[in-house]
Amino acid sequence: MAPKALLAAVVFATVLLHIATAERGTTIYVNNKLSRKITVIAHCKSKDDDLHAHAIEAGTTYTWSFDQNWFGGTFFWCNLAVEDKRLSFTAFEQDDHSTYMDSYDVLDRGVYAVDRDSGEWLHLARWNVTR
Repeated sequence: MAPKALLAAVVFATVLLHIATAERGTTIYVNNKLSRKITVIAHCKSKDDDLHAHAIEAGTTYTWSFDQNWFGGTFFWCNLAVEDKRLSFTAFEQDDHSTYMDSYDVLDRGVYAVDRDSGEWLHLARWNVTR
């Protein structure tokens, strides 16, 4: 096989493999578990998609789903607000498996998620008081 044809075949096979292994239908869950029964305002977005602000009532969950980019780089973050408190956290980063979690609990001390590998609770972000 000629070198150019071999290179083209390798590139084609690599692209097909990457496409086949890219995850589809990823869903993110943001759960309002604050001890006081108050609403959380969540504004989540990516480089390409602004999901706009959503009110997460006490004891409820805000969810959204998306397909990951075939070539990597899918990234979502959320800004949360409760009364005079604010925080931001990474909700999904395709190229960093340490942030590949799909369910986030909004608690009195901030946002927590369970590490899929260890089962350990991780404290991802603390509330910042703004006045």
